[in-house]
Amino acid sequence: MNTNRRRWMQLAALGAPGVLVGGCWQRSHDATYGDKGSSPSEALPVVATTGMIADMVRSIGGDAVQLTQLIPAGVDPHLYKPIRDDVVAIVHSKIVFYNGLKLEGRMSDVLGAGSKSQRVHVALSDALDPSSLIGEASSQEVDPHIWMDVSMWSKTIGSIRDTLGGFLVHHRERLERAAGELIEQLEALDRYGKEAIGRIPKPQRILISSHDAFQYFGRRYGLRVEGVQGISTASEAGLQRIPELIELIGANSVPAVFKESSVAGKMIDAVIEGAASRRIELRVGKELYSDALGPVGSGAETYIGMMKHNFDAVAEALSGG
Repeated sequence: MNTNRRRWMQLAALGAPGVLVGGCWQRSHDATYGDKGSSPSEALPVVATTGMIADMVRSIGGDAVQLTQLIPAGVDPHLYKPIRDDVVAIVHSKIVFYNGLKLEGRMSDVLGAGSKSQRVHVALSDALDPSSLIGEASSQEVDPHIWMDVSMWSKTIGSIRDTLGGFLVHHRERLERAAGELIEQLEALDRYGKEAIGRIPKPQRILISSHDAFQYFGRRYGLRVEGVQGISTASEAGLQRIPELIELIGANSVPAVFKESSVAGKMIDAVIEGAASRRIELRVGKELYSDALGPVGSGAETYIGMMKHNFDAVAEALSGG
């Protein structure tokens, strides 16, 4: 593929976020799981916890994978309580892909359901250099929102490709090609994010949202990030946090704050009301997608669509657009 055509495809993917990234293919009749499997002419049963993970598995595995996503779109993974169908899907799967770093806090028992002898469990966070993570491992408070840095999330693609390839031995070439295309698309998305955030005046590069899900986003793209709640939405926001944020907003003329699609917005409402009582004009930017993809038709139902929406929403609101 020549350079111009490749770049056109990358930009097209960014401009049409509702389209699934990566390649899909029709499963051939002689497909098998490979050395670890035993079921010819069947798709490989795979489980993914979140929509961000499921989107990448689908993009790389295509029709050779029978994919079950446990946590629905728009649902907070910190608080999600597994149901019986989740256990059944895991027990019958060959691979379970999950984020790790305690993101799926209430699913730890379910993720280990049944015998593991015929199943591989893959935490995508294990693919990353521990020194690149935000937080203190000693205190077990490591930020799990690794997908918010596109360059970090891209580094987990190899884990998906190689794990699928261990079962789908006849599809390894296709897996390699689809993974390579996805990496190129995420490189283009990463550049897009830097350019979008770079348009915000430097004094206004302060992102205030419902909970502390955007630290990787801020570190990569040059924003100060402040959440009303902590890393997990299961934590209680201290009452002193709201006046602290109002002081920050007033001192830096922050034009907007943000709600998140998977988190209740009442704390942000309290910030807005508190700012108004001090005659600080403040508005709410477009809703951000933090812990979950958007529903079908939202434009944020894929990982690329989700992140492009966030880049555009933050750049528009903090630039005063």
